[in-house]
Amino acid sequence: MVRHIRLRELLVGIEGLALLRHLYDGTDDDADRRLAEVRWLLDDEAFSADELTSESDPQSGYRSWSPRYDEPGNPIIGLEEPVVWSLIDARAPGPALDAACGTGRHARHLVARGHEVMGIDLTPEMLHRARAAVPDAVFVEADLRDVPGKDGQFALIVCGLALAHVADLSAAITELARVLRTGGHLIVSVLHPFQALLGWHAPFEDELGQRRFVREHPHTHADYLAAFWSAGLHIRCCIEPELSAAEVPAKRRAFRHLPDATMAAYAGLPAVLIWDAEKF
Repeated sequence: MVRHIRLRELLVGIEGLALLRHLYDGTDDDADRRLAEVRWLLDDEAFSADELTSESDPQSGYRSWSPRYDEPGNPIIGLEEPVVWSLIDARAPGPALDAACGTGRHARHLVARGHEVMGIDLTPEMLHRARAAVPDAVFVEADLRDVPGKDGQFALIVCGLALAHVADLSAAITELARVLRTGGHLIVSVLHPFQALLGWHAPFEDELGQRRFVREHPHTHADYLAAFWSAGLHIRCCIEPELSAAEVPAKRRAFRHLPDATMAAYAGLPAVLIWDAEKF
């Protein structure tokens, strides 16, 4: 899918979200300021310029993204990583799988905690970086929906910020559960479905500097619960880190023009959904 997205569309949407979130607890002055900014956005031709934005499948998207993926400033990783690592730290060392491992950030922590680690990913370019960063792990090119492992091979599986890219959630979780041993834990993190419903996908710039994105499917909590239960997994905890005032400026295009509205729109919303499930 290719679209010419006008900056105005984004900014008016931010104003609308800010208005709705504070419709009953904001002040009249706040509402008047939001409406005045909407009029300004609609009248000022500077905001009518468009930008070609195209959708990429996960493999080609992360291939283009791989050279810059580890650059600092990603608020989702900043919120997700410490929570996932705390869940990893609660598990005893053993055979572990980093599914959709990317550049190996979770694999590196698993190795440091004494696990025997295999990482799998669809994208050779991401795996190349992972092998350089985590030489003590084994990395294999594979789809998380077709894991090259035996039934019950792993005591711990981590799947970070990947399952929302998969349309068939149940099939992916069933496959991960297949290679998880009884009593083992599956730790999953995804972009929060609320953010996906608001149009937040995985954005990046390709080699030519053009904006692209990998789609985030808005699987609901009910979708995850049904998939976990069908695969023989019990939920041990569910954690939903929120965007704070510190993370909102990472919405750079919106914050540059509308800092107050962007803060009012996003601060306090859940940003990441993290599950810890045990196989019974």
